[in-house]
Amino acid sequence: MTINDNLSRRDFIKRGSTTAAAAAGLAVIGAPAVLRGQNLNSRINVGVIGTGSRGCYLIRLLKGIPGITVTDVCDIYPPHLEAGENDSGNEQVRGHEQWEKVIEQKDVDAVVVSPPLFLHVPCSVAALEAGKHVYSEKSMGLTVEQLNRMKATVEQHPALVYLVGYQSRMMESFAQAKELVRNNSFGEITQFYAHYDRNTTWRKEIEDPKWERVLNWRMYREYCGGILTELLTHNIDMLLDILGTMPVNASCQGKIRVYNDGRENHDSLMGYLEMENGVLGTVSGQLANSRWGSGWAIHGTYGTIEYMDSGFRIFWEKETRHLQQIGLKHKFNRIKLGQSLNISNAPLTEPDKIVDFRDSTENASRKALEHFVACVRNGDKPVMDMESARLTSIAALMLYTSSLDNGRSVSVEEITG
Repeated sequence: MTINDNLSRRDFIKRGSTTAAAAAGLAVIGAPAVLRGQNLNSRINVGVIGTGSRGCYLIRLLKGIPGITVTDVCDIYPPHLEAGENDSGNEQVRGHEQWEKVIEQKDVDAVVVSPPLFLHVPCSVAALEAGKHVYSEKSMGLTVEQLNRMKATVEQHPALVYLVGYQSRMMESFAQAKELVRNNSFGEITQFYAHYDRNTTWRKEIEDPKWERVLNWRMYREYCGGILTELLTHNIDMLLDILGTMPVNASCQGKIRVYNDGRENHDSLMGYLEMENGVLGTVSGQLANSRWGSGWAIHGTYGTIEYMDSGFRIFWEKETRHLQQIGLKHKFNRIKLGQSLNISNAPLTEPDKIVDFRDSTENASRKALEHFVACVRNGDKPVMDMESARLTSIAALMLYTSSLDNGRSVSVEEITG
């Protein structure tokens, strides 16, 4: 699957004048580009491209970070642009309909990229080439051509920060779960499961038909990969980071089961992944039932960890409940001698340990933005860097390509080649 960035941009973003050009006498608030070596109180000017619900959410979080000024906002849809201007908290904020105008501003140090997925790479590449740091919403890109272009650009600008907003990796619960798996607490990993389920049409009711594809972009393949790139990509990202491996083959069946409203992307899908180390996994997502919500599970020879946003549950296999006898020690599996945890041979009902961190996506998103700002100020490499985000997108694109071809098995060589 390929996409013509220029053609798509013409279709999606109809050229127009800026709605709130630089005000007369607007003072230069800061200096552009690299801020390494400056003190932690250095002011950073941020432009935000895409001020829909997610973009405005990030703007509100940015306002709570000391030393941040949102100087520019951009959106083609006037109500969204107005919302971004209002949320910025800056009376002198500059509003634009063309995303290129944000990048042209000499006093903008960093850009938050939050438009539909097909524009993530064009906006991010242009921003880096203009000397701006970039916080891009996930996923990294819509095609492998875009991923390769993004990779080359990041490598050409090593002094600039490029971060993809997989905020789940900033959760304390995720860090603990990753430590447990990496410490071999669950033995040899054999399988994993990932799911992201909602009960929502995703469709917005539009009075003026000219805004249909602009506002309902999640419905259409030109703009994104639907459930896989907008939802399941979070769980795929966490699993790849924990397991430290990549899929070599993928297959996925996708269907429009409920919402026969002219959309192109599926509202229900289920897929299979074979990893390079032999681990097998299934992924599923839907928009018609929210019972399981978002989460994943990793199964090993010693036990199972089931992860949810707020924490996780641990189930030990009966035969390995006294793990201290084989020299495996961790604060979550220290079991008193003779302790019986479950009656059944298959620990299906009673977890040995429930760990609830009360994490939230809001806290994680705030931490992700704070991490980005710290990297800009200190010159550190971000946790959610180009290399790892690219691998996540490749895995999602393997599944997406298969779903568009009746579940045909797709290899990583086919996608990357």
